[in-house]
Amino acid sequence: MLPGDHLSAIRAFMQASRSSSFSEAAERLGLSTSTVGKAVARLETQLGVRLFQRSTRHLALTEEGRVFLEGCERAVAELAAVESALASRMDEPAGRLKVSLPELLGRRIAGPCLIALAADYPKLELDIAFTNRLVDLVDENIDLCVRVGELAGGGDLMVRKLGVQRLTICGAPDYLAKHGTPSRPAELAAHHCVTQSRGPAAQSWRFAESGQTKHVTVRSVLSIADHALMADAACRGHGLVQLPSWIVDDAIKEGRLVPVLEAFAAVPLPIYALWPHRLGTTPRVRIAVDALVDCFRHF
Repeated sequence: MLPGDHLSAIRAFMQASRSSSFSEAAERLGLSTSTVGKAVARLETQLGVRLFQRSTRHLALTEEGRVFLEGCERAVAELAAVESALASRMDEPAGRLKVSLPELLGRRIAGPCLIALAADYPKLELDIAFTNRLVDLVDENIDLCVRVGELAGGGDLMVRKLGVQRLTICGAPDYLAKHGTPSRPAELAAHHCVTQSRGPAAQSWRFAESGQTKHVTVRSVLSIADHALMADAACRGHGLVQLPSWIVDDAIKEGRLVPVLEAFAAVPLPIYALWPHRLGTTPRVRIAVDALVDCFRHF
């Protein structure tokens, strides 16, 4: 077992990584800035590496610091899973559970799963909101959220991986018959593309090449903020589209869309459930996370 001061130093390190500031980390942990700084320095001495590049205004992780942070986050996630598995199954979930879900994934997949759960536990009160922005669970008093993509920091959160989200590029049969089917990502420059609306920045799509993620700029003929409407535009022949596979799978099965560039499919993005440490493995959080794990198991 690790000594208590070592665990405290790791907690201080993870919070400083998330805050990029000893003073902000100290405020969140209820400690003095010097206590956090000394804890991190002690940890660096024990490990024999430098974890942060320090300046008067900013902290930045070194390469060794990033490696150590990834290991700490994996350990926290594994501990959360063990605690959840050992938590008493006899306690009935009760009380209010405030949940934040991504817009479309939440409405189609995660939201219905949680609503079905509420039918089994009448004392559980769900408050579900949908947003694609990054939320601060602690500051916004959110009990549980689902997010897609790699996590940055999160030292004061508990994490459990739910699954992965794959991306598919596809187009309507009529569009491909008229414009041809690309065989390599570079050929997208000659195609009309339906992209996600993200302001004036150039639009790019993700691909996997030699185990690395590459970005290819595409020519956007339609820029739409809603994934479902993007899929509909592609079905109507407006151009190629890159979307999460679960959004276009039915249209592909029905022949309304045809997948292309499958050999260059982007590396899947992880899907996570996150919740504050203060909730630990309370019955209402545990049962909701377990239900989401089962929901995404066949995703």
